[in-house]
Amino acid sequence: MLKKFMAKLGVGSAKVDLVLHKREWMLGEDVEGALHIEGGTVEQDIRQILVELAVKWTANGKAFSHRITSIPVASSFVIRPGEKKILPFTYRLPNNLPISRRGVSYSFVTRLDIAGGVDHFDSDTIQVLPPARFANIIRALEMLGLREKADSGKLNGYLQAFAFFPTTHYKNRLEEVELAATIEENGIRLFLEVDMIPYPLGFGERELRQEIFLENKQLDNVQALSAHLRMIIEEMLQNPEPYRFRHASGQPSHGHVWRHGHRGSGMTEAMGGFVAGMLGGMLLNELFDSDGADGAGETGGEGFDPGGFDFGDFFGGGDSGGFGDGGGFGDSGGF
Repeated sequence: MLKKFMAKLGVGSAKVDLVLHKREWMLGEDVEGALHIEGGTVEQDIRQILVELAVKWTANGKAFSHRITSIPVASSFVIRPGEKKILPFTYRLPNNLPISRRGVSYSFVTRLDIAGGVDHFDSDTIQVLPPARFANIIRALEMLGLREKADSGKLNGYLQAFAFFPTTHYKNRLEEVELAATIEENGIRLFLEVDMIPYPLGFGERELRQEIFLENKQLDNVQALSAHLRMIIEEMLQNPEPYRFRHASGQPSHGHVWRHGHRGSGMTEAMGGFVAGMLGGMLLNELFDSDGADGAGETGGEGFDPGGFDFGDFFGGGDSGGFGDGGGFGDSGGF
């Protein structure tokens, strides 16, 4: 009787431990492992075992978290005292999750639901990495003297965006290169922005944008990929007019592409787009306030542009979305 009473309080109760084959997993990869269940000092009824994948991220000193999915592993069984069970576990990571950065982290939380007792929990952190194809894009840009900025890769409320600054060849020609990516079966779609050095007295629109699709065979050869990206950037710099970023009204933009526009469903497939879908209709500028450089502030402030740019023009038309008035990127490291 005492053992049963103590087990109801969690002392001598059954336990669960999720053991993963490794700690680092790429987008689109199957996370694999096993659940180790061990009975306590008395027989207990297990209602179910659930494994939840949760993501946490920070923006402007605020912490946010959300459950990505809840995976039922087992239900309704009895575990005897000291009995050990091992159940297989697998889960495929979606391609539209943000990758792990200093401001973005993941954990699997396993819950052993015990009837008439205290549930047992187990937590396991993982690193979510980009596919090798995307890592090759980063390396190709580095070969052009473009280095990831310290504030690259943070969630801005709509997706995960990456920013680079010139160190050599482009140092006197552009200020930065920004990109977002959609991981597709046959390649990677890049949404590229090149910020030119401002004209004297600020005349002329300096933000140039282009959508690029890179096939898998192009992504395999880093040197050839680097040469291809150089050709694209050179064309944008030498012939900027077709790539100038303007609002639907025809007026020039003011501020980064990631801080303007309206939301839509199109970008939920991009890296980090899963978070955009989770946040739904929330006013993201209240969560991801800008640094004030572009006049953005509270809802309705000068930088808040809910109508904004028609991303159908940039993302090939159709059901496209924008990036919102987010607060730039964040305090993240490189690959």
